[in-house]
Order: sequence, then C-alpha cells, then structure tokens
Amino acid sequence: MRHLSDGTLRRIYDEPLALTSVDQAHYDSCAECKARFESIGNTARATAGLLSVPGFTPEPAAALRSVQVRIRREEAARPPRWYERWLGRTSPRWRPIATPAIAVLLAAALLTGVTATGAAQTLLRVFEPKTITPVQVSSSDFASTSALLDYGEVKWLPDAPTLHQLSDATAAAAESGMPVLMPASLPKGVSGPVSFGVVSHATGSLTFDAERLRASAAQKGVHVNPMPASINGSKLIVNAGPALVEAWGLSASTSETQMPTLVIGQTRVPTVDSTGATAAELEDYLLSQPGVPPDIAAQIKAIKDPSSTLLIPIPKGLATTEPVQVNGVPGLLIKSVLGAGVVWQSNGVIYAVGGQLTPDQVLAIATSLH
Repeated sequence: MRHLSDGTLRRIYDEPLALTSVDQAHYDSCAECKARFESIGNTARATAGLLSVPGFTPEPAAALRSVQVRIRREEAARPPRWYERWLGRTSPRWRPIATPAIAVLLAAALLTGVTATGAAQTLLRVFEPKTITPVQVSSSDFASTSALLDYGEVKWLPDAPTLHQLSDATAAAAESGMPVLMPASLPKGVSGPVSFGVVSHATGSLTFDAERLRASAAQKGVHVNPMPASINGSKLIVNAGPALVEAWGLSASTSETQMPTLVIGQTRVPTVDSTGATAAELEDYLLSQPGVPPDIAAQIKAIKDPSSTLLIPIPKGLATTEPVQVNGVPGLLIKSVLGAGVVWQSNGVIYAVGGQLTPDQVLAIATSLH
C-alpha cells in the first residue's frame, strides 16, 4: 500500500479541505498515516508556539538592578518563602508549581547544594540525588491551582543564596571554589567573550506547622489534607551551593535578539535532611496536596526512589530526552527545536551543558571539558 507523503500530511494540517478525494479516502482508512499526521501536527504546533515568542534584546546589568529593587520592595512587605524565591528567579512561567511537594522533590533537586556538615546524628537524609530522571510537565498542569500555601516557618542559616556576575575566570573560580571548565574546542557559531555567574552556598530550613497550613488554606479557600503528626513540627534542612555557570554569546552592546549560544554549569550535589519525617511520609503526604497535578504525582511515585533521584522537568511537546554516556557516566540528553542539552553527575558534582547547538555538539563539548 502506498502511504501519503509527509508533505501531503502537512497539507491536511494546514488546509484540510484541499486534499483530493483519493488522498482523503486513504487517510480516513489508514492508521499509519493518521499516526504520522499526529506527529507532524504536534511538531507544527510546537514550532508555531516557539515562533510566536517576541524577540527581545536583553540588558543583563539593567535587568539585574531591576530585579534587585523589586526583591527588596517585596521583601519589605513580606519575606518570600525559600521555594517562592527559587521559583521566581529560575522559572517565572512555572510559578504555580510553588507547592511544598514540588519544592521538596523538584526545587531541592535543581537548587545547588553540598552534603550536610555538622548536622546532628538524629537527622534523616530524605534527599540526595544519585541518578537523573526526566519528568514531563505542562503549563496547563498548574493552571487551576496557583495559591501559595504557608506550610511553616522558613529560615536561612544565615543568609539566602546570592548570584554574583563576573567577567574574569580566575575570580569566578576563586569565589565559587570550583574549577572553570573549558571545552577542547568550540563549535562554529560559539565565540567569546565568556561571562560567569556564581551562586553562593546557603543553608535553609522549613519547619512544618499544621496550624499555619490550616489557617493559610482557610484564608485562600483551599482544601488541604490535614498534616500528619509525624510531619508536624519536623524540620527540613536544605544545603545549597555553590554553583558556577559559564555563558557564551551574551553581549549588552549588540542590538540583535540574544540567547546564550552555549552554557556550561556545575554545582555540588544538593541534600535535604529531616529532623523527624521520613522521605516516604513526606512523599505520600505532599504529593496528595492541592496544586500537585495527578500526572506529576504519578510520575514521581513511579520512580523507585525519588529521594535519590534528580528530577529534570521537560516541557511536553517541546523537548524529548534519551539516556547517554558522558565519559562513562550515565547522563540525560535533552533535544528541542531551539537546541540541546545534557545533564550528568560525577564525583558529587552535577554538570550541565546546553545551548543553541545540536545534540552531537553538546555531547562533544561535555566529553571534552577540562
């Protein structure tokens, strides 16, 4: 049987009434052509969505000053929770994700961190990633639940993490305590200058409080499951930082639309410790709370041990993933229309390489870092 060509299937998507009667009859009776049409349609919709994003000319210095002013103004009104601060800085599009379930199981995974030092012997380790797993997410998953509930008291010990931008590699290495990694060669289209970002080490804690949660939920008209006694009063301690990020292709002087052509990042493995509640108790309770989409909860529950898994959010329909090896170490390759990236973990450090590059290019860079 001769199937319809990709061009004909794309025409069905663009002009469904323009087909010949013969092609239409074949399409109506062919499951294979319908499956290919669905894939072509998904690609077309994703491409249209990406092309609809307006161009912009970033001004990093001015933007940083504006953000700092806004943060100081908002902190004067109410100091933000640690998960609100992280989500607001790193992914404004997914801000409704700011529920403690995701804060513990996703935010802690993506925050930079080191293993706990000087902790009491009674602390339980509830999060320390050793493997990497993708989690499919969609902005629609969080469209109906955006209330930020108060699950307890948050403290920084002593200060929240800070981001410091630098232009000197030696200063970046000295401030972060991590080596500046460079590829053996840069692919065509990637050139200097290189800018650096250093995120400081910080330790934060969240003390669960059943009464504060009840009052917060009542105020916002949200139904929550009562907090178990085994979690109420427990404290989570998150160790975060330092991290070092290197970016190519950013220049405040150019008038053209900018995105980094290459980004290399590294951070020490984060940890979360508990003074009482176990990882299983936290997972069961927090994933049952409002604001956690059932699909996300199901994906996390399907993971053999979420407490030792670094979860990488992948936008549905916009990117795909596949397992790879980076110098003999398991990694996750991320492929999208605009570029590619790879994430892996080795010797207590999480590494990432990404940019407006092909999958082969990011893998070549990752394997040649020194």
